[in-house]
Amino acid sequence: MEKEQIFLKIFKTKLISFKKLEDGKIIGTGILNPILEKLRLFTMLYLQAGFYRNYNTLGRWKGKLVANTFAPPVGSRPQLRAFKGLIKSHLLGRPSPIAMTFAVTYRCMCKCVHCSAGKHFKEDAQELSTEEAKKLIDDSQKLGVTIIAFTGGEPLMREDLFELISYVNQRKAMPIMFTNGLLLTDENVEKLVDAGLYSIFISFDSPIPEEHDSLRGMPGLFDAAIRGIHKLKSKGVFVGLSSYATRSATEKGMYKKLHKLAKEIGVHNVILFDGVPTGNMLKDTSELLTQELREEIYTYSSKIFKQKVIPPLSSQSWQNSVEGNLSGIGCIAANIQFYASAYGDIAPCDFTPLSFGNIRDKPLKKIWKTMISHPAYNHRSTFCRMQNPQFRQHYIDPIPDDARLPYKIEKLPRVDYRS
Repeated sequence: MEKEQIFLKIFKTKLISFKKLEDGKIIGTGILNPILEKLRLFTMLYLQAGFYRNYNTLGRWKGKLVANTFAPPVGSRPQLRAFKGLIKSHLLGRPSPIAMTFAVTYRCMCKCVHCSAGKHFKEDAQELSTEEAKKLIDDSQKLGVTIIAFTGGEPLMREDLFELISYVNQRKAMPIMFTNGLLLTDENVEKLVDAGLYSIFISFDSPIPEEHDSLRGMPGLFDAAIRGIHKLKSKGVFVGLSSYATRSATEKGMYKKLHKLAKEIGVHNVILFDGVPTGNMLKDTSELLTQELREEIYTYSSKIFKQKVIPPLSSQSWQNSVEGNLSGIGCIAANIQFYASAYGDIAPCDFTPLSFGNIRDKPLKKIWKTMISHPAYNHRSTFCRMQNPQFRQHYIDPIPDDARLPYKIEKLPRVDYRS
């Protein structure tokens, strides 16, 4: 299904319009689109400013307004650094990262069949030490990162997590965290607050308690996560739900039910990723969303945004839309984000199991330059590469089924998947 959006026309002449193709690629179809492309930086800043204006009631962090719990507070130093990085990227034509996802451990009490971190655990490898992790945080901030997302595995199983959170320089970056919610005890919540955690996302696979617990292989997890959310909110922590949209669940309208749950328990944000084949499900594309289902989620999340409903629904389907592309987002992998494994491997994003180097062997800055100059990432993509059949053919399908992840990029052909 191809969809065209017309933003401006005179009589029957399309001045500014875009068409989204079956493969997710977005092309301009209006006669003024070439001019708009030259003004892309201003368009991006205008649209992002509109987003911040729209959501000014989520709360405040140290006196600063919060419009998105995955983004720095409005007017804060980290937000100004983020805008500076985006402007620099556009002027120089070279991506500058503004977010790092750091899997501090792959230990976890759950047994999720769909785990995106599946096949990453290595019995013969040592996790980054506290000092190595701190150096990674320092080096990421030097690169321009303004959001550091601690994840796993289950990050609360790492003993020095609170020390690492408190180590983040909040004049440069904001520390956030993703968790399954089981270990949100009174003590741990107090430690997270004391460490200066900015926001936290609790993972929910389903709004139905029994289904969520079954998918996670952990009875009672749903209720434990809800209790943890209430504890966090009582301490003033910004709380969001994190989930994913599969084909079968979306056909049942589960994303709407999840958003309803989020409203009922009063969280600040909902992040809805696409169901990306990765980790334990790396070669299984059966649950990929169809273009029609992506459009359905996009329409719903856009409606939520326009009506200023709290919590907003930040969907990957919107991120990969025409508006998302014009706002400077699209595919964020090796564009505005990168992923660091518990063992120091650097990959384009959480869901792309390709290692471009290890910080124990090379400086982070050098690895980033290697990544953004590779033919698979030396261009902006309007659509998630991990859902692109051509990208998967060259960079995912050749990965052996028994391989530990992330897989070394030098073992794969160095080709431009678009050709």
